[in-house]
Amino acid sequence: MPTTNRPSALFRVAYPLSAVMLVVWAIVAFGYNGPGWIHALLTLGVFLLIWRIVAGGTEEAWRRRSSNH
Repeated sequence: MPTTNRPSALFRVAYPLSAVMLVVWAIVAFGYNGPGWIHALLTLGVFLLIWRIVAGGTEEAWRRRSSNH
């Protein structure tokens, strides 16, 4: 099975998705006194953000990987 160095769709949208989750959580939790399950957005948003930072590498590494094609 051949592997590619292209990032997955989740990897590409992790930053915006985590930002949206955290903003929605903040609005609902503080503005509307949301239900308890809304705090899952906080957990998932922070998880995605940390995962993307750790798995992301540096810009130089991405350039090096993309130039190998």
